[in-house]
Formats: sequence, C-alpha cells, structure tokens
Amino acid sequence: MKVQVPVVVQDPHTARFEGVPVTEGWDIEGDEVFLDGPVTDRLAVIDFDPDTQAVTPGVAFEPPGATRKMGRYAVVDEDDMNAGDALKVCLFGTVRKTMSMFETPDVLGRRVTWGFDAPQLLLVPRAGQWANAFYERDSHSIQFFYFDSGGATINTALSRDIVAHETGHAIVDGLAPDLYNALSPQSLALHEAMADMSAAMMAFRSHNLRAAVLARTGGSIEDTTAFASIAEEFGLALGRPGSLRNLSNEYSLDPASPHCVPHDEPHGLSGVLSGALYAVVTRLHGRLTDEYAAGGMERPAAAGKALGVAEQRVTRMFFRALDYLPAGEVSFADYGRALLAADQASHPDHDQERRWLQDELVRRAVVTSASDLDVDTNFEEASVKGIDLGLLVDSDWAAYGWVGARRALFGIPEDVPFKVHPRRDATKLFYHRDGPQRVRECIIKVSWDQPEPNELGAGLPEQRSVTVGTTLAIDWFTKLIRCRLVSGAAGGGGGPAAAQERAAGRAERTALLKAMLQSGSLELGRRAQGLEGMARPSIVGAANSNGVMRLNGTARMLHLAQGVT
Repeated sequence: MKVQVPVVVQDPHTARFEGVPVTEGWDIEGDEVFLDGPVTDRLAVIDFDPDTQAVTPGVAFEPPGATRKMGRYAVVDEDDMNAGDALKVCLFGTVRKTMSMFETPDVLGRRVTWGFDAPQLLLVPRAGQWANAFYERDSHSIQFFYFDSGGATINTALSRDIVAHETGHAIVDGLAPDLYNALSPQSLALHEAMADMSAAMMAFRSHNLRAAVLARTGGSIEDTTAFASIAEEFGLALGRPGSLRNLSNEYSLDPASPHCVPHDEPHGLSGVLSGALYAVVTRLHGRLTDEYAAGGMERPAAAGKALGVAEQRVTRMFFRALDYLPAGEVSFADYGRALLAADQASHPDHDQERRWLQDELVRRAVVTSASDLDVDTNFEEASVKGIDLGLLVDSDWAAYGWVGARRALFGIPEDVPFKVHPRRDATKLFYHRDGPQRVRECIIKVSWDQPEPNELGAGLPEQRSVTVGTTLAIDWFTKLIRCRLVSGAAGGGGGPAAAQERAAGRAERTALLKAMLQSGSLELGRRAQGLEGMARPSIVGAANSNGVMRLNGTARMLHLAQGVT
C-alpha cells in the first residue's frame, strides 16, 4: 500500500524567508499497518489538548479506494498548520521520512530499531508549554512543546530541523545504546552531531528547498543557509539570531585557536564534529558542481544535481559509520575511524572524501595526524575461517562462547566479564564502477567495563566505571574482516597519539562530572530519585557499586536540561 503524508519543508519563519511552502507531500510505500492517529506498527502519535490536557482523538485514516490510489489522513485544512490534525500528521510524516533516510538500501539497508524494548516510538506534538523538545528512552517518546514568542505560538513539532534532530537521537540510541549512559563529553557530543547531521541531510532531501536556496546563493552551500543553520525559528525566538546552531563553522579542540570550544560541554563540542562533516559536504558539492559544469551543464543545474548526488554520498558515509562504531564510550576519533573503515571497506580505490575528512579532523585538533585515523579493512583472520555466522547471529550462547575463546581478537582483558550485543545481519547496497553490488556482513559488538580514578573529591567513590568495546564486521561469504575497531578508551586507536587520546578522554570525563556536580545535575544513590523511587528527569543518577561509580541516563538529562538538543 502507498500512503501520502505531508512533511515539513522548513519551519514557518524560514519557509517565508526562503519562499518555499511549509509542507510538501511524501509517499510511504511498504507493508505497514496504518490506523487512526496516525498510528503504525512503529510510530504512534499521542496528542494533548492545550486547554484541557485531555488526549485528543486521532486523525482518521482513509485507505485507498475506487477514487483514490493512495491512502491519506483526513486533515481538514493542511494550510492551517497550528490545527491539531495537521500538526499531528505533519509530525508523523516528517519523523517517518527521517527514518526512511536511514533505512534506504545504500545506508543501513534495514529497518531501524529503538533503544528500548518496545516496537513503537511515541510522538507527542503538544506535550506542554515550554521552549523545548526531547527524545527520552524511558518513556519511549519524543516530546515536542510549544511556547509564545512575540504574540505568536511556536510549535517545535513544525520545525523540520527539530523533528529530524530528535528523530536522529532516537535512531542513534537504537544503533549505539551505550551512548545514552556515557560520561565522556565527546560521546554525548557525537549523539548531538549525528542528530544535527540528520537535520541537515533532511534539508538537502527537499527539492523545493534545494531549488530555493541554490537560486538565492548562486549555487553555493558554503555560506550560512537553510542547510547549515539548525532550528532558525526556534533560535530567533530564544534571542539567538541566525539559528540554534550553525554547521558552517571553524570550531576546534585546539586551545590556541580563537575558535576553540570548551571540551566539557557536549552541545558546543558537537559543533567541532558536525562542522568537520559539513565541510566535507561543501567540498564535495563544489567539486561535483565544477565537474558537471565542465561537462556542458548550465551552472545552476549543475549545482542542483551536485547537491543531490553529494547528499546521497555523504548520507551513506556518515550514518553507515554508526554500524562500525565501537560499543561503549567513544570519541570523535573513534567515529572518524569508523567512518573511514565503513567507506574504505566498500570503496578502497576511491579515497577523496576520506582524505578530506582526515584533513578536517587534523585541522580541528581532533587528532594530531592523519595516521591516528588509520584502520585495516578486508583482511584475513584465521580464527574466523569456517565460522557459522547464522548461528552466531541467532544464538547468544554460541556468540558468548565464540567471543570468549577469542578475547585477544576483541582486545578483551583476561578475567574481565564482557557483554556481547545483539548481532546484526546487515546487507547494504554499494555503488561501484561495475555497477551496484550488495554486501552482506555480520556485525559483532562487544563491550566491557574498566575502572579509572574518579578524581572528584571526598564523598564520592574513588573509581568510576567506563564502558569500552570493540566492533568486528565480517563479510558473510568471504569471511574477510571488513573492519576491527577497538575504542580509544580501551586502548585502541591509531598511531603514537593513542595514549594521549586516552588521557585527554579521562580529563574531559572528569571535567564534565565536576561541572555536573557543581550544577546539581548529578546525584548519588537515592538522592537521584523522586516520588516512589522514580528517576528524577533532570538528574543523572550515580550508583556506588563496591566503591566504583556508575552513571545512568546522562544523555536524557542533557536533553532535558539544555533545551532542544
């Protein structure tokens, strides 16, 4: 069945500026069950009346019929965006389109799954009056709020950037669940950067927006535009002219740089990585535009085609890397190695974009040299020959036994308990000179805890637990190791700077925890609990287990405490 739904092109303020409609139609194709709401097997919209706080009736679903080829939701007036029915259906459509971007055969090649044990992500378009929106694992939901600004109501559920960003958080939580409880600023910042890139890639996917922006900028995406600016209407309403965040930036980790950002604040820190990734997008777009124009295409048309092709390439690169990301605490360098490994394993002879990324991460002091990002791909490993990957995917017992007999391969210390995460049987589409090819691989992620000095002063445990891990990706048919990545915190990483990388990560964790203690957002034991022992939403709970501190829900607190993330 095919169902057409409206999706948000841009928030109302930016849409007026860019001269584009607020919404456009998008078709959902597949075997999903659509119910009034909108509700499907994976999403459910639950709305509250702003005046009574009662749950509002769902929008009726109208299936295809004799006079209509596609299903639709019965919105009375799609131009009345603040009406409850339009708000619900547009939010649903925008979330569903963001999910589709990750699920295409050339990105993840499968349905996304959530970081909680339930099939449906709940979407709350009018959760209350507040300048905020956030994803929360515990409630299985993304909650969007509304607030007044200059006599107008700002609905965060009508901002494509905010909706795509929060959906990105939910998807990343399913792909890398350890980040939700991370205590490394760069781990939390990675969550933010991937959510911001979800918003940027969704902007590139709107034909209406692409045409309007390229016409206004003369075919360039280098300057601050609707692509690089995240949540413009929201930022303006909060007194931040331009946007909430800008991906076209020069942010750096170099203390000597005038663009250096604090190393212990995840939201600002995320701009270092998202800025590096956006710089790769702009360079690729410029190169492709020149190539198409040199081939005889008019430059405006060349810029439009180049942006469509560039978006597809970088979406594959940026989000496939999450499959290769090691379990546990990770750094920007770990993500860089995962990105390079995912692209190198599939396109070993085409390295231009990889070199650009290496240049950006060195320039922004994420690593000291390009060699720190070196990874080995497509190599043989004797202990993998003859493995039954189907059994390994299906059986936890088989997986634990197989990994336990190969601790050295995974970098697991002797006598340390470890966790084998659910294995992924992943088939992705790759484009080569000889045509498209499908590659099937088994992705195995393993994590374990290692203690480190806590350095937080009296009254707190002297050590804290840091989760680290390894990813192994095995080609299903050739049994070649497509990548083996051990997190930098576990002793992985490339080049002579590995020890420096680990020391910097430890110092940044200490700085973040001290800041959380000072702000009152970190509490030990029962002090982190509210009524009936429930977790307090704005507090990160720290447990003391035999003198070792463990944290829970760090990402949730940051989402709630810092506004839209």
